[in-house]
Amino acid sequence: MDVDEHDSPVYLVDDFQEEDSDMDSVHTHTTGFTEHTMSTLTSDAALEYFQEVNGRMFPLDENLPFLFPADNAEVHRLEIQHEAVKILLKGNYYGPVREVLGDLDPDGRRKRVLDLITGEGSWVREMAAEFPHVDFTSVDNTPLVPHSRCTNILGYEVYDLYNGIAEEDNTFDVVHVRHAMTKIRDLPGLILEIHRVLKPGGLLLYGEFQNNGWDASTEDHSAEETTPCLIHALRIARDIFSKQGAYAFAWRDVPPLLQPESVIWDSVKGLDKHQRGFTSIRLESKVAPTGTWHSNPRLRESGWLMQQLWVRTWMSLRPMFIKGGLCESETDELVGGAIRELIIPSSRKLYGKYTVLYAFKPM
Repeated sequence: MDVDEHDSPVYLVDDFQEEDSDMDSVHTHTTGFTEHTMSTLTSDAALEYFQEVNGRMFPLDENLPFLFPADNAEVHRLEIQHEAVKILLKGNYYGPVREVLGDLDPDGRRKRVLDLITGEGSWVREMAAEFPHVDFTSVDNTPLVPHSRCTNILGYEVYDLYNGIAEEDNTFDVVHVRHAMTKIRDLPGLILEIHRVLKPGGLLLYGEFQNNGWDASTEDHSAEETTPCLIHALRIARDIFSKQGAYAFAWRDVPPLLQPESVIWDSVKGLDKHQRGFTSIRLESKVAPTGTWHSNPRLRESGWLMQQLWVRTWMSLRPMFIKGGLCESETDELVGGAIRELIIPSSRKLYGKYTVLYAFKPM
């Protein structure tokens, strides 16, 4: 299966016939859908951050795209998303993370990881458990849950990322960011900031869903005819994303920005030619089945979760569609049609794609 991606230096696509079934590493240090992680901010202070729109709570910050809510239901959606992605990737990361974090610095200092757009916090908690000799810092631009303290998680911080990352230059060995398209209106600015706070030779980890759907039961894998409501809803969602200033095609937009030839590096004063951009950029498109149709046990399990995830995603996007100009009846028809095509049993073999990327800051 070919994927249209001209700008990536390395591009791989999962084989639909993959036969591995190793689930042991996937469930190591699983956070689970705990009572703690289902507790969102409920104090009076939370009113300073949120507003109610069409029955869901949203951040008041006008600098954030109006896309996904910030409430109990959204926390649960993010927990499902985390588990689905972890099973899909066979763990919490793609790339040489163990090699980078395996030992202390030569001077004996503990290594440091920055987790951006933390969300419900599953990733950073599980990574802190897997790498107890590494210190983690968690940053988001919206308060969502009261996080439990952990010895090697130095802090859960919430501030305006559009004003930059509040860390010193050359601080982190790894920076992890995923699903940024829903929270960021300035990807070039974010990439420049990530580059700044990474140590020379530091590792960037990035992950994003591609905002489209496919059907493996058709000859060309097009889902246009087999799921017309879903494809129509995706088009409208992408259009609203773009109008909100979000990056509907972030998975496609990010790789070219990392290249040393990108014009974004012209804005950084004092940056030598060999220090521009990122090196050893590796990108992979993971096939993410929706539903339990796949023959591989691991992909069946992730597919079951993906199906739940997409149903909840469409429900969460209802206020966005209304704010984007659709009336309530149009929105209900749009969302209901997409959900029906996702859950009604049929011969369809629906899937999405999840892009993972890693790259290094030049030494």
